[in-house]
Amino acid sequence: MIVGRGLLAHAFKPHFGADDGVVVFASGVSNSLETRDSEFAREAALLRDVLATGPQRLVYFGSCGVTSAHDGLTPYMQHKKRMESIALSSPGGLVIRLPQVVGPTGNPHTLTNFLRDRIVAGEPFTVWANAQRNLIDICDIVDIASVLIRETGRDPRVIPVAARESLFMPQIVAIFERVLGRPARCSVIEAGSPMDIDTTTATEVGSRLGIDLGDGYAERVIRKYYACG
Repeated sequence: MIVGRGLLAHAFKPHFGADDGVVVFASGVSNSLETRDSEFAREAALLRDVLATGPQRLVYFGSCGVTSAHDGLTPYMQHKKRMESIALSSPGGLVIRLPQVVGPTGNPHTLTNFLRDRIVAGEPFTVWANAQRNLIDICDIVDIASVLIRETGRDPRVIPVAARESLFMPQIVAIFERVLGRPARCSVIEAGSPMDIDTTTATEVGSRLGIDLGDGYAERVIRKYYACG
C-alpha cells in the first residue's frame, strides 16, 4: 500500500502498491523551508490515521538532516524528527532517512531543481561555503530500500540511504556548471556545516545490487537528470 502521490510514492508503487503487508508512507510536507504548524499537523494526523488501520509494516521516509544539523534544527527538521518517533512507535516501523533526492519531478523546492533553474535563468543566488549536501537517485533509493523492507527484521529501526560522500555546496554548483555548460551567478558566504551520514548499510546493499554510491556518484546522477535540460 502506498500513501502519497509525489515522486517517492510513484517510484515505490510498482513494488509495494499491491502489498497489503507493507505501508509505504510517502505523503506529507515536501518543502524543507515550510514553517506552518498547520502543514506539519496535517501530516502527523495522516500518519496516525495510517497507523490506526492495522498491523502492516510501516515505512516512513525521514531526513538525514535530523542528525547532521550542527546549528540547531529548523522547524521542518524538528517536524521530521517528531514524525520519525511516531513511525517508530509502530511494531516493525522502519524509518528510511534520505538526503537530497534527485529524480523526475517538477517540484521547484528540491535542491537540484533550484540550482538548475537559477543557473539556466542566469539569476543570482547564494550558497554556503561550508554546507554539505548528499545527492541520491530516486531509482537507487527504491532498489536499496526495497531490499531493506524485505530483509530487515520487525524491530523498529532507522537506516539512512544516501551516497557515500556528501559534497560542499560550491562543489555541487561546479558540477551543474559543467553539466549545463553555463556559469552560475552565485555568491559564496562562510556559513554552513558538514553533513555526517552513516552510509554503511546503504553502501553494502548497493554493492550487492551493483549500485556504486562512491566516487563520482553525484555527477553521474546530475548528468542523468539534467544534462538535456
